Amino acid sequence: MTYEYASIVLGDEYDAVLRNALHIVLVRLGAVGLDRSWAVGGSQEIEVAEVELMGEKVKIESETFVGLTIFGPRFIVDEVAEKVHLELAL
Repeated sequence: MTYEYASIVLGDEYDAVLRNALHIVLVRLGAVGLDRSWAVGGSQEIEVAEVELMGEKVKIESETFVGLTIFGPRFIVDEVAEKVHLELAL
């Protein structure tokens, strides 16, 4: 099946509350970890996690000066972003 892909910056990469909310949402939705990496390049620190969610691969990236970003099929990215914002509102 062909999907439209999207990315959304959820917020600041250093926001521990945001990271926790994203983790809670991913666990609730049944995400399974596939891969994780971390690198430093100059002043940039990049952490990348890949998960399987709803049968599709989704990438979460934390990058200095960019933020905490989720990439994947639009329907998944939109749902995760909405649920993260709802979790933060609690």
